[in-house]
Amino acid sequence: MKKIILVLAGVILLMIAWYIYKEYNRKNIDLKTMTPQFTMESGELIAAFEKDSASANRKYINKVVLVSGAVKTIDANGNPVVIALGNPGEMSSVLCSMDSTYAAEYQNIREGEKISVKGMCIGGETQELFGTDVKINRCVLTQKN
Repeated sequence: MKKIILVLAGVILLMIAWYIYKEYNRKNIDLKTMTPQFTMESGELIAAFEKDSASANRKYINKVVLVSGAVKTIDANGNPVVIALGNPGEMSSVLCSMDSTYAAEYQNIREGEKISVKGMCIGGETQELFGTDVKINRCVLTQKN
């Protein structure tokens, strides 16, 4: 009986070690080559989350979206660089965490420029005093106007 328990414990430990190794070495999908599931202006995406955030979360979370809009701010102090898209003077924005693999492509972007980025939507949050922020991760620049 002890032998069976030791064999089972060994098999379980090997399975756990294999899973950890596989997850540790997993690569992110390169969004540069993926076709977006949704294409829209930043204001449209923000409006969807302001109207019904639960429905918008179900529709957009973990989906590749292509968003166009004017650059409101650029936060280059951290890693990743975060570019906020939206209408100047409004509190709401789409926060695009840029993919550092393609840093050379977006390092010359300036506030006020109109750009298009593609990334994975991770959700949105509305705060009464601060507006709505929709977050997109691993963004890549697709167009600079």
